[in-house]
Amino acid sequence: MRSRRLPAFALACALASGAAAVQAMDFHLVEGVLVMSGPVTGNELVQLRNHLAEGPVKLVLLHESPGGDLWNGYQVGHRIRAEGLPTAVSGKCESACGLIFLGGAERFFSDGRPIEVTMVGLHGAHTTDAHPRPLTQLAPRMAWVIRSLTDGKYPPGLLQRTVYPRHAEDIVYAFHPSRFRQDGTPRGVIECLKQPDVSFQCAMVDGLDALAIGVITQPEVLVLPEEVKQLLETLPAGN
Repeated sequence: MRSRRLPAFALACALASGAAAVQAMDFHLVEGVLVMSGPVTGNELVQLRNHLAEGPVKLVLLHESPGGDLWNGYQVGHRIRAEGLPTAVSGKCESACGLIFLGGAERFFSDGRPIEVTMVGLHGAHTTDAHPRPLTQLAPRMAWVIRSLTDGKYPPGLLQRTVYPRHAEDIVYAFHPSRFRQDGTPRGVIECLKQPDVSFQCAMVDGLDALAIGVITQPEVLVLPEEVKQLLETLPAGN
């Protein structure tokens, strides 16, 4: 797991490799909001099932997650969609976390973190060794998942570049429509491409934002209960 900066926009963004991390994902159920925070390590589906059995869950909130285990991301997202639950994002939600977020029947940005540092990042599957390589054999399934969970709104060309990256660490970030809007034109999708000198070149894709590509379904920023916001203040912040 490595952190990179979006140079053109001075935004600190973590790039998830898809590897299982040491720290497990934290689960907290507060006021019907199930907060899932941290890396996706492989046992999230079991934890989700346990919390669904213990008490009513009205919303799944993804908070500051660099992603992790791809297969588990698929499974958790599928279970959330099967339950008809909405999802919201607070801070960064990347890689496998992005797939979990897309499982929401309705999807929102929230006021858990400032809108400037809240984003959903998606990228293609890749190996997790020191020199990661794209796993193109997994691209068709990932494309189908992203296309179906966004109701076909994710643009075909962008989808092709997302799941068949030129470099394993290339990533696409989706921001709220209000983040970069100019003159009423949607702006809020940024592609970051790994360069030969190990830096990243990031560019805005004009005419697109998180709503336009189906990453979120509602433009309203979801206001969280105060008890949930107090909990978020105690959780580790993203880089």
